[in-house]
Amino acid sequence: MLGQLWLAASSVMANPGILLGGTICDNQADAFDYVWITDNVQNTRLFFVSGNSVQNGAITAVGHKDAFDKSADVYIVLHGAINVVGDFSGTDFAKVFLANHPSTPTNVTMYVCQSGTPPLNGVSSMAALARSYPGNTQDSTLVTAMTAPGPNSCPALRASASDNPFVPINAIKDAAYRTGVQHTKAYAAALKALLDGWTDQNTPYPNTKQTYEDYCKDQLKKDATGQWVSGFIANVSKEFGAKYLALINTNYNGNALATCGTNVQCN
Repeated sequence: MLGQLWLAASSVMANPGILLGGTICDNQADAFDYVWITDNVQNTRLFFVSGNSVQNGAITAVGHKDAFDKSADVYIVLHGAINVVGDFSGTDFAKVFLANHPSTPTNVTMYVCQSGTPPLNGVSSMAALARSYPGNTQDSTLVTAMTAPGPNSCPALRASASDNPFVPINAIKDAAYRTGVQHTKAYAAALKALLDGWTDQNTPYPNTKQTYEDYCKDQLKKDATGQWVSGFIANVSKEFGAKYLALINTNYNGNALATCGTNVQCN
């Protein structure tokens, strides 16, 4: 993932939660999704999911002592695929989420590729999570709004609503999350510059000789709870912010994310 944001005031229950995980080491995308959310949503709290199964999955607060269960609104920022959320299967992720958030959340937004796509003879990761808080009818949910990419799609930040005219943005916070975005001819070069920089020995992580990717993976091995992530995101933003904005400014058009909830069945 390189969405429709709930910009309305969050529930008074507690501060909105942002959930990151080990896919932050894959490339710059998760870090800048986090930046975008925190630029647009006030008083967020960072949480980090570790493990890869129901048996070892855990969600830990990063830089604060708030309980994950107290966040009525949650933004999930992880790479994914069909029935895959971060390092978990979609069904296992739903179980780990429920174990750490037993109270019913109000709004959950999944910036996770293919999270709205059902596997063969199964339900989507979006639906698995929604149905973890079952409503009064079959396959319903008590979650007010569960938002994720629609079937067979991945979300991305885009700058312009169209290419005629193409209207660039000057700050990442002004981007919009969409699926099915289109790209200008500059997209390939902008993406290559980011991916090369992530693994380039000539762009070392500050005060090390490691690439950003290697540094991240080493920190993850040392501390799977992600207590180092805030500083890492700050350095990623400083090093790659201009290039990531350039990438966003090659993206246009696209569709809104899909939403299910108390009145719309989640599949």
